[in-house]
Amino acid sequence: MSKTLFYAIMLVVALSVSACGSLQKQTNQEIPNMSTSHDAAGITNKHWKLVELNGNPVTFPESVDAAFILLNSDGTVSGNLGCNSFFGSYTLQEGDRITFSQLANTQKMCFDTSIMDIESEMIRVLQSADNYNLNEKQLVLNRARMAPLARFEIVPMN
Repeated sequence: MSKTLFYAIMLVVALSVSACGSLQKQTNQEIPNMSTSHDAAGITNKHWKLVELNGNPVTFPESVDAAFILLNSDGTVSGNLGCNSFFGSYTLQEGDRITFSQLANTQKMCFDTSIMDIESEMIRVLQSADNYNLNEKQLVLNRARMAPLARFEIVPMN
C-alpha cells in the first residue's frame, strides 16, 4: 500500500470520527454510560503510563515517549504506544468491567523492533481486556481470571 493511500485512508477515518462527534453534539444525544460515577471518577481523565505488559516490566529508550493511555470521561480513549498514537472508545460496566472498541492507531515506522513488539502487544491487550483493578496509583487490565495483561501507573497531568 502506498504512503499516499495510507494517509488518505487515515484522514478519512479521522474525519469520520470527528463528524460522528459533531453529529452527536448537534442531536444532543448522549452515549450511555453504564459505569457508576465512583468508577468513572477513579479511572477517567488520568494519564496512565504503561509499566508492565504480560508480567514483564516495560522500559523505553530516552528517545521514545513511554506508552500511556488516557480514558476520557466522554467514553473515548487515546494514548501513545511508543512510536505511534492510538484512539478509540471504551465502556465501563458494573463489576469493574471494561471493553475497548473502534481502536485505530497511526502507522509510523519505528526503528526499534522491541518498541514495535510492545505496540503490537499493547493493542492486543486493549482488544482482549474485559476487566480492571484500580487503586489510587495503579490501573491493571485483565482478561477473565488470568494473570494481569497490563499494569499502568498514574502520572500527574500538567
